[in-house]
This record gives sequence, C-alpha cells and structure tokens, in this order.
Amino acid sequence: MWRQLRILFVTFGLLTVLTGVAYPLLITGIAMVGFSRQAGGSLIERDGGSVGSELLGQPFSSPKYFWSRLSASFKSASS
Repeated sequence: MWRQLRILFVTFGLLTVLTGVAYPLLITGIAMVGFSRQAGGSLIERDGGSVGSELLGQPFSSPKYFWSRLSASFKSASS
C-alpha cells in the first residue's frame, strides 16, 4: 500500500510541475519570442510611465459591432 501511495504522490507532483509550471513557462516563452509586443501588453507609455494598452478600448465604428444584450432588447421592445 505504501508503494502505491508513493507512486501516487510522485506522479501527482510530476504532473503538477509539468502542467502547472513547465507548460505555462514554455507557452509564455513562445509568446514572448513570436509576439513580443502583444505578449508584453502593448503598453502605451507617456512621460516615462504606462498609461494604458493598445489592445484595450479599440474603436469600433461599424454598426455590425453594436449588438445589444438579448435581455435588454426584449425589455425595450416590450416597454
């Protein structure tokens, strides 16, 4: 029984390290090499400090992007 518990804990520890540490570090490394600007957050700097990100708050000018929530559209139609 102790041998099985030892195998269980070793396997659990190995899989935790692989899936919780090694894999995220590998994927982050690949992202930093292949997409360094985006992976870094595409930060906008002004006066020596970060003021935002280019990826947030992008302008959408086409009407196809403006869809109301389904629950909101039914309330306004029935009112």
